[in-house]
Amino acid sequence: MAEADSREEGSMVGLICDEGIVLATNSRNNLICHLDERIYCCAPRSNADRDIILEVGTQVDYQTNDRHQKLTVAQVKDMLCRKYENAATVDVLLAGQDRLGLHMYDLQPKRKTIRIQHGAKGGAKAEEIQAYLSLYRKDPMNLAEAEQLVRESLRVGPDDYLDMCLIYKAEHTEVEEEAPELPPETEPPLDAERQSISGRSLQSNW
Repeated sequence: MAEADSREEGSMVGLICDEGIVLATNSRNNLICHLDERIYCCAPRSNADRDIILEVGTQVDYQTNDRHQKLTVAQVKDMLCRKYENAATVDVLLAGQDRLGLHMYDLQPKRKTIRIQHGAKGGAKAEEIQAYLSLYRKDPMNLAEAEQLVRESLRVGPDDYLDMCLIYKAEHTEVEEEAPELPPETEPPLDAERQSISGRSLQSNW
């Protein structure tokens, strides 16, 4: 069983496999948030992170529902990076699927990111979890195997807390248009911010 300090500090894990993506945390101090149709992130529940995630969720909702623009995972990543630019530490994993495939990013300070196939963040156990994933991840791997590996890496038992999101890989049957390039800052009008569907959904989770 994982030690209590791992729960308190917070551990989050992401893993891409052949059938999709597993995103999970074993800490109540973290939250998995739905940002777009097939895009999710895992972030701490702190007030600063809450404000950033809600702002980005509102921006994404404005682009997709008001302007009818389909965003890529990389574009959502860039939105988050701008908001976290001055943060001393960034404990966020972003994962999702777009027309280019499955993607996962480890967000870093100063707008830096690392595109990963698997990763762990948060607390003293992150490096240990990362090493475990590197050792036991295999190709090919189905979603059930990926989910089991994530559970093992977090060392959660049947009675332990676990928040998990499974992003099933969708087969594209149509050729999608290339996502439009967004301006450096894409802020919705005030009325759009008030009416944001994603904003309301995210706020209900915090």
